Amino acid sequence: MVDEEKEEQNFAQLFEESTKRKERRFFPGDVVEGRVIQIGKENVFIDLGGKSEGTVDLQEFRDEEGNLNVREGDSVELKVVSVRKGIHLSKSIKPRGAEALEMLRLAHQNRIPVEGRVAALNKGGFEIDLAGLRGFCPLSQIDLGYCEKLEEHLNARYTFRVTEIGEKGKNIILSRRVLLEEEQEKRAQATLAKIQPDMILDGKITRLMDFGAFVDIGGVEGMVHVSEISHGRIKHPSEILAAGQAVKVKVLRIEAEKGGRPRIALSIKALEPEIWDQGFAFREGDVISGRVTRLVDFGAFIEIARGVEGLVHISEISYEKIPHPSRALKEGQAVEVLVQKIDPENRRISLSIKDAAIKQKMPRDAAAVREVGQILQGIVEDQKPYGLFVRLPQLGMNVRGLLPLEELLEGDKGDLKKKYPRGKELTVEIIALEEDKIRLSQRSMKEKKDREEFENYLQKEGRGPKLGTLGEALKRALK
Repeated sequence: MVDEEKEEQNFAQLFEESTKRKERRFFPGDVVEGRVIQIGKENVFIDLGGKSEGTVDLQEFRDEEGNLNVREGDSVELKVVSVRKGIHLSKSIKPRGAEALEMLRLAHQNRIPVEGRVAALNKGGFEIDLAGLRGFCPLSQIDLGYCEKLEEHLNARYTFRVTEIGEKGKNIILSRRVLLEEEQEKRAQATLAKIQPDMILDGKITRLMDFGAFVDIGGVEGMVHVSEISHGRIKHPSEILAAGQAVKVKVLRIEAEKGGRPRIALSIKALEPEIWDQGFAFREGDVISGRVTRLVDFGAFIEIARGVEGLVHISEISYEKIPHPSRALKEGQAVEVLVQKIDPENRRISLSIKDAAIKQKMPRDAAAVREVGQILQGIVEDQKPYGLFVRLPQLGMNVRGLLPLEELLEGDKGDLKKKYPRGKELTVEIIALEEDKIRLSQRSMKEKKDREEFENYLQKEGRGPKLGTLGEALKRALK
């Protein structure tokens, strides 16, 4: 009894569904889905459901070499061309023979695409062969954007929308751009429905502007701000990107606009590995090449690797005191810098230009032994009322000595800042070592030189090879 009731319910349901299917009507221009049920000599028969069948010209399912690319049972999407004397379907209308003009009018009325071949280039547009009829496609309607190489379209087979058709088939105006825009809009809607922040997408550069690059990510454009193109600082996107270039982008955010279409912010650099995580090819104490990227009141930022900047404090630019970094540097200038400190935690690098100059002057065996009587090349670092502090690169980067005022040459004990400006190179002698303190002298070198010259003179005169101090020698000479 229960089984009989179920059978009656199933039968009633099937009857109701079959009734609904019979009520379905088709109109020219409808897009329908069907299943191939039979392949004949000239036509392919399509089951549209609801006991409705349509036919398609067999030639529409052959490729350029004549091979059939459909089988019985395949699902296909087609357009309704006509409902007179049966349902006639097509992938796109291909006008043929005497029926061509009638089919073109039908395509115009129902906005059905037609297929044609670009036969020739005329003034203002292209001549399109519509299997016996001639149509015209204006230059602006052959593609989405401006077409630079018109000859690339010759002999190409495209689908077109009939936008205008005159009497007796004259003045058939076609547009390919309309169909491309419709297809692009479909892709855009599909893309917008699925994209979310943090997604990684394939895209193509469409336009480069001063502030960034526009990227097609599937029928819709997103924008990569210039700051999101590279970890390195760039002034214009064209330094790295070009129109038409394929790129991978990360979706940063999606913001609603007044027009309804969302604004999509993208990033290229977000997909590039951070150099801080990879490690550097240089270490603290190394002298490396860089480029000045920015000048600020307190110093200069130097790009020392792609995406990595270090700071040269204004006090590390020159030994001479300068009011602003622009007095010594300019943006884009190549410089040599010494890496003073790398701070991975705060991602900061301290650099020095003046130390780089010192390091480059240091001999390879910079860790020379300190000893009294040693003659060295020094660099004035600071002036004090009691003397000069002198850097001694030959003994190490941070080794300094004091050149007391009394150890200067007699004629040089005037205005120290004028006679011995910071950065001035001079020759000094170590005259005393006390723990980490080094006492220097110029006067002792002068006296030693005078003594040697005088001894050489006496030797030539035959007055003895050795003498005491210079003062004693002078006394003897006077006697």
